[in-house]
Amino acid sequence: MRFFEKKKNKTGVLCALCTASMLLTALPALPASAAQTEEPFEAAQAQESDEALQAGFETMAEERPVQATVITPQGAVVTATEGEEPLCVLPAGSQVLLLSPQDTGDGIRFLVSFGLEDAERYGYLDAGEIVCVDERYAKWLGTVSSRLPYETVTKLSGVKNADIESFPASYQGRLRALKNSHPNWIFVPMNTGLNWNTVVTEEMRGERSLVHASLGDDWKAERTAQSNWYIATESAVKYVLDPRNFLTENHVFMFEQLTYNASYHSPDAVQRIIAPTFMSGLIPDDNRTYAEAFWQVGSSLGVSPFHLACRVYQEQGASGGSPLISGSYGEYQGYYNYFNIKASGKTTAEVIANGLAYAKQQGWDTRYKSIAGGAYFISANYILKGQDTLYLQKFDVDSSYNGVFSHQYMQNITAPMTEGTKIRQAYEQTGSVDNPFVFKVPVYSGMPSSACPKPGAEAQDEEPEEPALTQEQMDLVRDFIIRLYVQALGRDSYTDDELSFWYNALMQQGTTGSQVAYGFFFSPEYIGKKTSNEEYIRTLYRVLMNREADPDGLGYWLEFLDEGVSRKYVFAGFAHSPEFEGICKTYGIRRGEVALTDARDRNTGLARFVYRLYAKLLERDGEEEGMEYWCKQILDGDETMQSVLEGFVFSPEFEAKQTTDEEYIKILYRTFLCREYEEEGLAYWVGLMQDGLSRKEVLVGFADSPEFRDLKESYGLGDK
Repeated sequence: MRFFEKKKNKTGVLCALCTASMLLTALPALPASAAQTEEPFEAAQAQESDEALQAGFETMAEERPVQATVITPQGAVVTATEGEEPLCVLPAGSQVLLLSPQDTGDGIRFLVSFGLEDAERYGYLDAGEIVCVDERYAKWLGTVSSRLPYETVTKLSGVKNADIESFPASYQGRLRALKNSHPNWIFVPMNTGLNWNTVVTEEMRGERSLVHASLGDDWKAERTAQSNWYIATESAVKYVLDPRNFLTENHVFMFEQLTYNASYHSPDAVQRIIAPTFMSGLIPDDNRTYAEAFWQVGSSLGVSPFHLACRVYQEQGASGGSPLISGSYGEYQGYYNYFNIKASGKTTAEVIANGLAYAKQQGWDTRYKSIAGGAYFISANYILKGQDTLYLQKFDVDSSYNGVFSHQYMQNITAPMTEGTKIRQAYEQTGSVDNPFVFKVPVYSGMPSSACPKPGAEAQDEEPEEPALTQEQMDLVRDFIIRLYVQALGRDSYTDDELSFWYNALMQQGTTGSQVAYGFFFSPEYIGKKTSNEEYIRTLYRVLMNREADPDGLGYWLEFLDEGVSRKYVFAGFAHSPEFEGICKTYGIRRGEVALTDARDRNTGLARFVYRLYAKLLERDGEEEGMEYWCKQILDGDETMQSVLEGFVFSPEFEAKQTTDEEYIKILYRTFLCREYEEEGLAYWVGLMQDGLSRKEVLVGFADSPEFRDLKESYGLGDK
């Protein structure tokens, strides 16, 4: 089988770049040398292996691009065809798109597309020189591995991690610390080939690098014509440009590759990011929530919806009061630019006018069109053009497309820091922070021997020691522990020894605020109180936030609990919130993390579905063990959502209820489709049952409905 005979593959990749009616132009033709000289495999065994590799890959690549990254420190050799002279050497950290796998007989290679000297090129690359963390890739490998030789599978699925030793020595200490805490994380040195001093000079050019007025004087040079924005000082640019400063738990996600993966990029997880903002509910004049919109667009483009949500959060702030998204600005009424694309200029008025003029040119006359169109712009012009991390979207040091330095998404030099922190918090909230992320970390020649200091600080080789707590902070920590005893446990008294134990744990033993609070809320003493869901949430507000619950927040979290999501999941939402993070910083203690390992916490949509089975079919609450069991069965692939539902419907407990056909149909609407029935649909199904259609056949009809398929997709469980 010759790949080049499949002409549809050359344009099939384009489908992945479409959103709504937007299409890219066709890919350029493959190199003539490759098309003319590719020879068919002569051995039948090799041909069978090649066909096994192809199985399912075409569909995946046509759905959306399969991104990979060169990981070999010395670079990867790209050839036109087997046995020909090399076309080029791609440096470590280069982005490639996988188009087609082939078994060469002694290994695996991919036909790839990549950028070189601002042009799209094609060639072959050995599978052992790249890493791909797209979950679809792993699933495809699982489907073909049983038909491939062991050596072939090993080449595709072996450890894909550039050795930390391949980084300069000044990077290695922090990288090892991160690797020790997160063994699945993959760190790739991006060898830019650029000189450090040259990059600093270019980033200081004109108004390429700005900082907000809220930062200290050491960050700010002269003021710009835009209100509240200053040109960054050289020390500020050096500090933010130096990747070594951000190889930390909070900031490393500025180097994460922005790939979509269904298992943790769910609408619920996106909602957690934007809950404290103007995007917490429905999009005005639309039947979708903002969270659903970011998820739909991100999943269709193969882009992290966390990134899209955080980018708009960064651009528009929590209140969303910018004229760029008001829809009521001057001559541009009815147009929106959520991502502030092309919103640049010398004055604030010019920035707004340019941004809205671009929105009008693109036809973004609804909020959803602006979100979808802006996301497509980022995907097509940045993420799929080599600038696939937050760092690279600010500092254009990737030379594959659009030159270097000038093709930057934002002027704000601290944007990668704040966006990366928000994305890290989202992964913590979903219990997925230890997934096998790829972090692409730039390396420059001629760098200083140690990381550049923060503006106003002295250069130093070691991390500064944590400052001692003030008396006020010590009093706040003590008050925090008292709140746990009084509010959580309801105690009227506590001993000095008890307070001292927890105080010393926080101060001397590295225990975090989240760990201490978790110990109280999930202690036998608290569980024995058997508090209601509402009281549980109100207590979390009083203890962790030190305030009463607001009505919107109470309703938001109560809905989770009332629909089967665990208390541990809700606790993690509070513990990982920016509000609790701020409180811990004020107190001078570490916030910490809460690991979500239970199956029902890994996908709240699935937990709600299983809970509905208990509530709608059996008319009772689901027991903890049962909820966890069924969620795990579905997530692990041992059961499907349909087979589990059949088990409930045809269980002795449900059949003992002796429901009528009409009652049965109503229950299927509420369980399968998560909504009430319509009279026409009810009459349709009842009529079919009166004509002899069995209950099993009706259930299969609901399971096969587009509406149920869409519901599964919204949970990230389309294949379950």
